[in-house]
Amino acid sequence: MEFLWSDEEKSLFSEFERLCREKIEPKAEKLDREPSLSLIRENLNILADFGYLGAPLPPEYGGLGLKWVTYFTMSEYLAKACASTYLSAMAHTLLCANFITMFGTEKQKRKYLPELSQGKLIGVLCATEPGCGSDLAALKTKAVRDGNYYIINGTKAYATNGPIGDLFIILARCSENSQNSESDNKNPKSKYSGITAFIVERETPGLIVGTPYDKLGCRGSPTSDIFLDSAKVPVENVLGGVEGYGFKQVMKVFDIGRVGMAVYSLGIVSACLEESIRYSKERYTFGKPIAAYEDINFKIVDMQITVDMGRSIVLRSAWAHDSGSEDAGVLASCAKLFIAERATKNASDALQIFGGLGYIKGTKVERLYRDVKLGEIGEGTNEIQRRIIFKRLTKEFGYS
Repeated sequence: MEFLWSDEEKSLFSEFERLCREKIEPKAEKLDREPSLSLIRENLNILADFGYLGAPLPPEYGGLGLKWVTYFTMSEYLAKACASTYLSAMAHTLLCANFITMFGTEKQKRKYLPELSQGKLIGVLCATEPGCGSDLAALKTKAVRDGNYYIINGTKAYATNGPIGDLFIILARCSENSQNSESDNKNPKSKYSGITAFIVERETPGLIVGTPYDKLGCRGSPTSDIFLDSAKVPVENVLGGVEGYGFKQVMKVFDIGRVGMAVYSLGIVSACLEESIRYSKERYTFGKPIAAYEDINFKIVDMQITVDMGRSIVLRSAWAHDSGSEDAGVLASCAKLFIAERATKNASDALQIFGGLGYIKGTKVERLYRDVKLGEIGEGTNEIQRRIIFKRLTKEFGYS
């Protein structure tokens, strides 16, 4: 692996960093204090104009065709500037547009990807349900074939971008007796049998968007339930054109999404590091800056280690996805797990460095402290990541 950036890539990074610093970061505090659907859409439009929303998508569908190593490197600047904006952009690009890129039919790609790349449509992935998160086998949303349509009923939870979404990818279970169904497992009684991804447009009758949640962190990225009450979806909107492959498809999409969540945590640590260095030089106690005290500068050093090691594992994971390595999925889990856990501790240390000031709303580290926890939860909890990694280890060493 060699990561030697071309002059063109260096210029891209510089321009994007400036965009995030000048156009996105100044609005981050307001977006957190007063969550606004119009303001997050404004930020997404800025990113779309730059080309970021379609950055990893193929040029023939309106994207920039960037490699994952390039895309995730530039993404850290956005996560550092505003975690809420980054989360919405990530959900749009990695979980919706990329889903269609990876598994959509040619007709589906040509119909939806150009407008997703341009931000004319905002994408949403709806996999989680009130009783179904990491355990997709418990999925209860049903899709029943009725002529040239499917009738979908169920409830989806924690849908990032739900309130501003225009295009929804809905996971539902088709009837096991369907003549069109292909199983994710040769055993028709597999617990994942019949799970299928559907592309559902906002105007679809029976699709109802719930009220935005009032969240602890990432408050500017709108999240809601999605209700499907006999939603009528055309047969041609089965993602990929064939029933029953939804579980395999979404697992591959989550592999990329987990690298995205690793970058989410990495960007927050990078912001914590910058804030902590600045404040430790400005704040004096007992006649000298607090940066002079070991218990302060050791905390800052730990943040730097997270940033340096985090960037390394993100790049390695991104490279594995670019090269089609079979290790790509487990490396994504390692990246998310490693950075998210350290980031939570680092953000706590940053707040501690600020003392009482860090506990006051309006202080940047207070927002970062609330935002960071999502890194250990989103795209599969860290407990699930450990299970994924251990399963790979036992397979490698012949224990299962």
